[in-house]
Amino acid sequence: MTVIYDIKSLSMLKMEKNFIAVIEKEYPRQPHKHYTESELFSFINREMAELKKEWQAGSGSPIRIMNEIADVSNCLDFFFELMLQKWTPPK
Repeated sequence: MTVIYDIKSLSMLKMEKNFIAVIEKEYPRQPHKHYTESELFSFINREMAELKKEWQAGSGSPIRIMNEIADVSNCLDFFFELMLQKWTPPK
């Protein structure tokens, strides 16, 4: 879990989590180029389930909940980037 005591925004937390994912876990730097729509939907669903579990646990751990929110948001960003890659603007 990313320690977020000094992190003051969702954007900062997402960047930190992405940095850790690429450097330490060796995840791809541009997930939208490596995963299919189906895989990205699966990631979104998995992270939403983890967020819901943390929220319903009543553990009183805002840090865990904020980490899960960042994970969901990052997965949505990856999906958004995939859609931009596929989208052709109208003329």
